[in-house]
Amino acid sequence: MRHFRGARLLALLVIGVMSPFPSFAAHWVVVGKPAGHPDGKVMVDTDSLRKVDPFIMVDIMTVYDTPLMNAHDITLDSFVQKTAFDCAMRTSVGVSTTGYLKGKPVGSSRDMPDWKSRMEPLPDDTISNRIYLTVCRPAASKPKSK
Repeated sequence: MRHFRGARLLALLVIGVMSPFPSFAAHWVVVGKPAGHPDGKVMVDTDSLRKVDPFIMVDIMTVYDTPLMNAHDITLDSFVQKTAFDCAMRTSVGVSTTGYLKGKPVGSSRDMPDWKSRMEPLPDDTISNRIYLTVCRPAASKPKSK
């Protein structure tokens, strides 16, 4: 029995290391496709929801169908943005971003120190509405308090 448990743990470790997505998330929910990338995905990590009164912080990942170069000349095929939401005001702001290429970090930003004062209204489009509902709807998992 002990040998089986060790083999199962080793298999999970190998899968986590070989995964193309950051392995810190346990529950990514697909909410749509990134603009201009029909084979890409935008996902919300519902396990990352955490309360930072009165805001909710969550990780949102965008995966592209082919690698691209961002505005800082970094080639990436996905990125995770830590995003804060004020659900009552229907506003949000990106707090920090990490870019990935083949599952490995290729660049990141620092946390925006004044993010609480930089909230902006959410666009009224399909993907923003799906993200908002995933993060803010009453039936969503209760976020962990920070």
